[in-house]
Amino acid sequence: MQLVQYSRLSSDPTNPKLIEWDLPNIQQISEEIKDHGAIYLATPYSFEPLRAHFNNAGYCDCGEKQEKINLKRALRFDEKRKRDLPKMLVFNTDSISAFKRGINAFINKHYTVADPPCLIIISERIMDSLKREITKIPAQNEVLTSVIENDPLFMLINIPDSDPKFKRLEEDYIGKSLKIQHTRALIYRASLTDSPVLILGETGTGKDVIATKIHENSNSHKDRFVRINCSALPETLLESELFGSVKGSYTGSNLDKEGLFVKAKGGTIFLDEIGDLSLANQVKILHAVENKEIRQIGSNTSIPVNVRIIAATNRNLDAMMLHGTFREDLYYRISTFRITSPPLREHPEDIPLLAKTYWSRRSRKSQLSDEFLDYLKNYQWPGNVRELYALLNSLADYFGDISPTSAHVDAIRKSRQETLNQSKINENDDPLQLLKIKSQNILITIQNILRSIKIELRPIINQQLNEKNSVAKLKDLKNIFTQQVNVLNELCNEPSYFKRWDLFKEITHYSYVLDNTVNLWPNSAEGLRIVWISELKSLDDNINKGVMDVLWGKIDM
Repeated sequence: MQLVQYSRLSSDPTNPKLIEWDLPNIQQISEEIKDHGAIYLATPYSFEPLRAHFNNAGYCDCGEKQEKINLKRALRFDEKRKRDLPKMLVFNTDSISAFKRGINAFINKHYTVADPPCLIIISERIMDSLKREITKIPAQNEVLTSVIENDPLFMLINIPDSDPKFKRLEEDYIGKSLKIQHTRALIYRASLTDSPVLILGETGTGKDVIATKIHENSNSHKDRFVRINCSALPETLLESELFGSVKGSYTGSNLDKEGLFVKAKGGTIFLDEIGDLSLANQVKILHAVENKEIRQIGSNTSIPVNVRIIAATNRNLDAMMLHGTFREDLYYRISTFRITSPPLREHPEDIPLLAKTYWSRRSRKSQLSDEFLDYLKNYQWPGNVRELYALLNSLADYFGDISPTSAHVDAIRKSRQETLNQSKINENDDPLQLLKIKSQNILITIQNILRSIKIELRPIINQQLNEKNSVAKLKDLKNIFTQQVNVLNELCNEPSYFKRWDLFKEITHYSYVLDNTVNLWPNSAEGLRIVWISELKSLDDNINKGVMDVLWGKIDM
């Protein structure tokens, strides 16, 4: 568990340090963070599993606070009866400057060596910024000239420039930011092993590029690179496609079918969108990975297969495992080497280099101006690198070989009647406004999904269907549930958009109940009514209340 510590005992209390605890019993962390005169910072992901332990250890829960807060008041240091209690506070903002102003003012003016410890929960974005400052990572155009001795992260990134394989990777997987250096180093190191690789990341971040580069630079399993999109094939066809079948094993099977695992023998098989596999097919993949053998449909014998597995998904596998929709044993088998492909908004300093490289590779005579590149950096790119490249292609298709400006982009968006405004962000504007809008839109969409499901269920809830009508209604509802589960799973890819961990858990649990209901579909309207009363109704109430709190009430977006 990584934490950032500010200490009044240090020579410079406003200069934090990065500490990492890997305790045999993770529950001991609440006891370890007990030094007076010290403030500890953690992210929601590392803190949430430990919340109960901090409560039991006597920490005063100071709630959630928004931007431009007074930390003294937020941490209740103005209440004498609670001054001696250790404190917990969720700093609910992505504004780095607001956080730094708040904590520096608090440490300089109000916090002393004798004061109790404080644990403050901050966003991943603020934590990344602090880590950069602590480890003195250079600015975007500077070269990393020194490595902090014995720091595993820097040792990982510090690969000799003389290695021709790594030089090729720098040309193919472009970027100079720390996040891209880290990902590129993992690609390089994954290519040196035979272990399965799991690639996680949002749509459009280049997961397929990472998989291809691992295979191309591999020391072994270099024969064939076989790709399959697990979400593109119906469940009933996936087993035949992956493992093959023997003649006569099913109706219309007139020939033996080899299967992709056999075709990839000696090479690599890339299972894209593995998070979309059913539990039944996950078991079959697990058997193939564990035993390095497959059994074709209709066959009684197993075939040994020597393939390297690379898997990728844009789904949140941690949440899926929590709700039993993704097998833990398969997850640990395929994630021996795990790589996260960062979204473009987390390394905007790479946008000019990406844009210029792509523009030049398309044989454009014109140049991208510095003003236009700055304009590109001020957009959040929800579609990531794929959206960036699509925009550059559209500019050339619409206007020819010109040096584009923001006006050209606006013209394309207006002609497409797109509503998203990509105007340049002014100095006084919040650079995360588009992300906040996306968060709001996701929550409103989820609210509309729940409302539509409740409306569709109303005749069943109110017992207004006769036996004849209920058959057709149940069939329609099964299709609706299936569609909405897929939409909810897509919306739940990024927990940070939900602002509250409990709200995210409620929504993913609602999706799980829908999915489970589809798989075990009731044979009567009364059975579906029982599912609503026993599970969905309370989830619906809690989610709607949570969404309203975030959008209009207690929680600052």
